[in-house]
Amino acid sequence: MISMRWSTQFCAALAIVGALCATDGCRREAAGGAAGKTAQNDSLRIISLSPAISRTLVDFGLAGRVVGRTPHCDALDRSIPVIGDLINVDYEQIIRLNPTHILVQPPASGADPHLLELAKQRGWKVGQWHLNGRDDIEQMVRELPGTLFSDGSPQLAAATSKSAEILNSIAQALSPGVQPLFRGRTLMVSAVDPVMVFGTDTYLHDVLIAVGGSNATSARGWAQLSLEDVARLDPEAIIIVKPGADPKVGAIAAAGPLKDLNVAAVRNRRVGLLTHPDAFTPSSGIIGVAGEMRALLQSFAESTP
Repeated sequence: MISMRWSTQFCAALAIVGALCATDGCRREAAGGAAGKTAQNDSLRIISLSPAISRTLVDFGLAGRVVGRTPHCDALDRSIPVIGDLINVDYEQIIRLNPTHILVQPPASGADPHLLELAKQRGWKVGQWHLNGRDDIEQMVRELPGTLFSDGSPQLAAATSKSAEILNSIAQALSPGVQPLFRGRTLMVSAVDPVMVFGTDTYLHDVLIAVGGSNATSARGWAQLSLEDVARLDPEAIIIVKPGADPKVGAIAAAGPLKDLNVAAVRNRRVGLLTHPDAFTPSSGIIGVAGEMRALLQSFAESTP
């Protein structure tokens, strides 16, 4: 059920739309982003409601075209106005910013119908991608150019070329490579109290498998485990995922209560810390994340008795 606060806020937004339409007749010239059409680079105004999409826009060289963001879009300049997130959207701010495109990473239930209706009324194009795994990331990278630019335009050609470059880099980063890697059962942990792990159907699982590793858990998605569960799994390696953490802290210190378990990973000191800033962001940043994951598996292989 839609909350009363959301309904009131949306009605206020629609009232503003009506006032604006009365003023300018709701004309949509090319510079304003006609409904159903994509924009050229000089008129492109993007609102990103996804840190992952924002991160990918940076790799496309389009960060300067973003006019609105969520408070979690760390890849973007902090001076760009915050318009909320998928749960709390400031519709009035979006109308004031008048984007040509709104890019969304919707929940499983789908994008906010209020936002979609507002975009339809104003002629803004909505691009949306579920970003759960590697395939989803590659699909976003492949589709972004056509979402943002018109057919036959030089901007589309340039963005398509950049897309191919990024996709090639992802393929290289996620190849098994030639150096020996640790292939034992590895538990990837996002929090230690309670213990939260990356199971199947997550992009970090895809990264681990692609570079040659093995996931210690068969749980789906982001799963919570008890310490007893971890002990029963007896992982042969543990990776603590803490984006932006100081590597000097050390993996054992970051492991919290896990460091006291009698499991193979702790006994053989195969506990690593993955600190890449994009580690929680299923985006084109997967390239750097895969490189750091590979380095950890190499270090585990070197420490294998």
